[in-house]
Amino acid sequence: MGSSDQTFKKQKGKSHLDKDFLEELKHKLWSTRGSRFQASDRLKTRNKYSVLSISLLSAYLIIFGLLSVYNLYNPETISENLIPFTITSLSIFLLVFSLFENSKEYSHKAIQFHNCALEIARLYNELQNFKSYNDEASIKDKKEFSFELQCKYQSILEKYENHLQIDNKIFKSEHRDYYDDIKWYQVANYRIEYFFKTYFLYLISIVLPGIVLSYIMLKII
Repeated sequence: MGSSDQTFKKQKGKSHLDKDFLEELKHKLWSTRGSRFQASDRLKTRNKYSVLSISLLSAYLIIFGLLSVYNLYNPETISENLIPFTITSLSIFLLVFSLFENSKEYSHKAIQFHNCALEIARLYNELQNFKSYNDEASIKDKKEFSFELQCKYQSILEKYENHLQIDNKIFKSEHRDYYDDIKWYQVANYRIEYFFKTYFLYLISIVLPGIVLSYIMLKII
């Protein structure tokens, strides 16, 4: 290997920012690819829990309806208006929640982020091939290659929606050998933020109606 190979050598932390443009571009490709894959995984998870929560809410609605149809409650401990009120409230919530979730198109966006990551991965492979087979490349060759690769990269970014910051944070937290400036408490904060952005809403929509149903069932016994 020639001395020019040092241009491509992976550096720890943020030292890539002190290297030339080609090294910085390599890091952009690597980190953006990883963040887009992470965004795809996050949206796939949201889509799964969205479908699950809507399905369970529909089941809760049917169960509450059956309680009213078969008079499976004690009028002395539960107001006769509680069941119809609960059914109506849950129906409205389910309608609004379903419309809101469907408008987000999690599955479609997950596919888009995955495709974006694959396109960036191809550019990353181009750069790695240039590294492997162009040890003696001149400054002019590197400049032309960098400009062409940057144009391709920018074109890909313009085609797709940008990922969230939490996607990049989770990606960095999973590569702490590279981002060694990230502390353990920052990783914990990233995980908490990820939980609230990915799971929290669905857990509330699943658990809260279950608590109400459990309360009514206990009053029956």
